[in-house]
Amino acid sequence: MMCLAISAVSLSVATMIVTIATVKGFQNGIKDKIVKVHGNYIIDHAANMEGADPLVVGAQFVPGFVKNGSSSELLGLGIERAAISASKAGIIKGDVDIDGVVAKGLGYDDFNYCMNGFLLRQLDATLVKQEPWIFISKSLSSRLLLDTGDRATFVFFVEDSLGRGRPRAARPLIAGIFETGIEQIDNQVVYADLALVQKYLKPKAGFTEIELWESKDYPINLAAISMQTAAGELRISDSRQFHRQIYDWLAILNTNVWVILTLMALVALIAMSTILLILMVEKTSFIGIAQAMGSSIGSLQRIFLWQSAYIVGLGLLIGDALAVLLCVIQQQTHFLTLNQDVYFVQYVMVDLNPWAIVIVNVGVLLASILAALIPVQWIKRMTPSRAIRFQ
Repeated sequence: MMCLAISAVSLSVATMIVTIATVKGFQNGIKDKIVKVHGNYIIDHAANMEGADPLVVGAQFVPGFVKNGSSSELLGLGIERAAISASKAGIIKGDVDIDGVVAKGLGYDDFNYCMNGFLLRQLDATLVKQEPWIFISKSLSSRLLLDTGDRATFVFFVEDSLGRGRPRAARPLIAGIFETGIEQIDNQVVYADLALVQKYLKPKAGFTEIELWESKDYPINLAAISMQTAAGELRISDSRQFHRQIYDWLAILNTNVWVILTLMALVALIAMSTILLILMVEKTSFIGIAQAMGSSIGSLQRIFLWQSAYIVGLGLLIGDALAVLLCVIQQQTHFLTLNQDVYFVQYVMVDLNPWAIVIVNVGVLLASILAALIPVQWIKRMTPSRAIRFQ
């Protein structure tokens, strides 16, 4: 019986720890990927509206710490890197099909910084920097039958003096293929030479965003950054606002975690309480003899409470060991894989936080001891004569 109770507690604890570790790992993995691609904060036009094309900001409004700032000045503001970006919608044409995308212009070094780890293949940098270039996603490459080294026809629509959109075509070199696993990026965004995109903006040489990556060593100073941006013209936003649907979806996962934790805790508590009650029934004669020899009800209750503490304690140790073992194996081998098109990551990511283990252990231990107080009340209803005669 005790083995059954210990097994129930250990499996429940292991499930709770693994659930927290995998959900947190999954959430952090996607958040880190978004921050890697888009930065922690974004400076854009103050009048931009969600769902609308971003407004172009004149080059004269580029903050000084971005235009002329040294690495030390950026670090003083808590910024690891700042990248000027210009985005414009257009049409890309392949050998057999066309697709509507957004051309996001970046400097070549800035592009390689934010897409580090997502590039599948690319041409040599010395060759790429000689002419206008674009990088397309793996999915777009498959649909349009375009690959590294090919030239794509990209059509922008530029307003003339009468406000009519006139098509303007460019033939940039496809410098490489990337895959982020984020559907909104892979299916809708083409990364391009910043100068190429700015050529078709109005005003020319303008920008639509400045992406800021926060330093790992210094906290970002948003107040100081705001003082150096044009008041009323620019605003600073958390990059999470540009991927609100993804972050809302990730937040919903916390509810799933609480449901699983509650169910597993109930399984452990019910199993432990039931086994403890069965043990007391089996020891009824012992309880009667002990009462007849002068043992108090409180001392007998403490015996069974210590018994429950032993069951829970051993179950916690086994559950902790099992959970840590499974998490470490997954971290090292990635044997549990995921469909990146659906989940944005290629494998189950694990974030094994020691504090989560401590909280689960303390919570289960306290709840189990409190739950054990219910069955031990049965001892009060026993009389020595009835208990001794019990078979």
